[in-house]
Amino acid sequence: MEQKKKNKKLLIQISLLLIPVFIALIAAVSWVMYNSTVTGFLEAQNSSMETMLTTSFNNITNYDFGNDAVQEWAITEWEKDPGLPLSAVTDEEFDKYVGFCAHYNGIVGTEHFVQSLPPDLKRYYLKLKYSNIYESFISEVKNNNYHDLFLLDVDGENLGLVLCKYELEENGKRLGYRYDIDLSEHPAIEKLINEGSDTVEFERTEDFPEEGNYYIAYKPLILNDRIRAVLGIVYSWDGLKESMSTSMLKVRIIGIGGIVIAMILILILLYRRSIRPLSKIQNIVCDYTENKDSAEVISRISEIKERNEFGLLSDNISQLANAIDRYAREITELTAERERVAAELNMAKEIQAEQLPRNFPAFPDRKEFDIYASMTPAKEVGGDFYDFFFVDEDHLALVIADVSGKGVPAALFMMSSKMLINNFTSMGLKPAEVLKRTNEKLCENNDEKMFVTVWLGILEISTGKITAVNAGHEYPAVRQPDGRFELFKDKHGIIIGAFSEMKFKQYEFTLEKGGTLFVYTDGVPEATDSNEEMFGTGRMIEALNTAPDASPKELLENVRREVDRFVGEATQFDDLTMLAVKLF
Repeated sequence: MEQKKKNKKLLIQISLLLIPVFIALIAAVSWVMYNSTVTGFLEAQNSSMETMLTTSFNNITNYDFGNDAVQEWAITEWEKDPGLPLSAVTDEEFDKYVGFCAHYNGIVGTEHFVQSLPPDLKRYYLKLKYSNIYESFISEVKNNNYHDLFLLDVDGENLGLVLCKYELEENGKRLGYRYDIDLSEHPAIEKLINEGSDTVEFERTEDFPEEGNYYIAYKPLILNDRIRAVLGIVYSWDGLKESMSTSMLKVRIIGIGGIVIAMILILILLYRRSIRPLSKIQNIVCDYTENKDSAEVISRISEIKERNEFGLLSDNISQLANAIDRYAREITELTAERERVAAELNMAKEIQAEQLPRNFPAFPDRKEFDIYASMTPAKEVGGDFYDFFFVDEDHLALVIADVSGKGVPAALFMMSSKMLINNFTSMGLKPAEVLKRTNEKLCENNDEKMFVTVWLGILEISTGKITAVNAGHEYPAVRQPDGRFELFKDKHGIIIGAFSEMKFKQYEFTLEKGGTLFVYTDGVPEATDSNEEMFGTGRMIEALNTAPDASPKELLENVRREVDRFVGEATQFDDLTMLAVKLF
């Protein structure tokens, strides 16, 4: 009973999902049809609107004004006194103007002509030119049945000022009326102003020049290399919108009816082909979780004969039941094997640790110096190692090294390298000769191409003189008495284990009484935080100098504490090994 309720609930969920999907689909299709139809229809007007706009533009620029200077003068005067051009023309003004033109020596309409007019005839001239433009607007609008034709000022503080305007439905001159123009809402006007190009731009509006649905074409009036005004022709598509809305309503009604029929058919098909076989599969899986009987699963699954994804799913479940049984056996075996490997790795870690000096104080009967070292592998076992041992009563060998790679192979190579360096050093050989012979032995049968960086120093305890060789290792840090730690940039040689027959150069320096030597592997400066930033030798030196006169153990603890704080929750990717010795 519970399973049937769940199945019914699934059908309801699918229905609730499909209904908004279908509605959204109809809405999207309707919107695309509506928008594409309107856009296509309006863009089809572009050619005729552009032609008419160009004609009206030529009438204004060539016939009504004549040149840029006269146009600039007239517009400026209109801006100062918008009521002047709208006042009536008297017979006296007309006769006086005709008489002036008859006696004028020159071309009528030029800048010189206008400037030669007395003040009263200049006012008459402004009325005359405005009347000519307005009559031209009336003719263009009526003959082409456009909604509106206007000349709009776009110059600075006069933005939005109507210079001339005629509406098909309103026979009124509106010189001086100002539109509150927001250029962000009129990208076509803004583009013309910003680019200063003599092109025609189009835009669709809903509240300009009045409330309604309009398609407007703009052409700039450029005077003296700047846009002074724009001429706009307005096409109203309210009728088209009403017609389209009616058509879209019919489409939606038909679509909703289709949705209802389609949903019924889909739900019936969905139940028979999906819900019912899915219910059987669910029951089989639930029973399997209780009895873990793969044979029963295969038997019951074979009864599902659907030739679709659910049929394939039933076959997959049969295979999965067999695979689960097999995997369960394999997991048991793998768990036992993993435990064995973990135990062996732990034993290897202990063996490796036992190869390094780890009892401190290391030489309690020797008061001339104090020494301390530590090694923290990135994995169970590592490739870093340190060593220190007496060559004779007055000479202490100091070794720190870093083997390429990680894990068991690096650990094995590390033990071999450590043993060779220890043996050759104990023979009394100089550090350069020790590394030369170690390199020759490691290059034999080194098929894995592993190598190791080494810093080897022989400390003469009585004098503090250190004879050392650096084979591709990090710079040591040295502090002399009453001083601070600084990197000692010694001479670097080539790594060992990579190339046979290599020679190494050794060098000498003196560690005075009270001074400290600190050596380390690259795991310290290359410790990385979660932002992929490295700890670096600079922070390492700062950590050492927080207490430069501290004991070797305290120095290592200070550095490790700063590294841990810097790294935070990031994973340790490299072995972390350090050694310090202080003379007294």
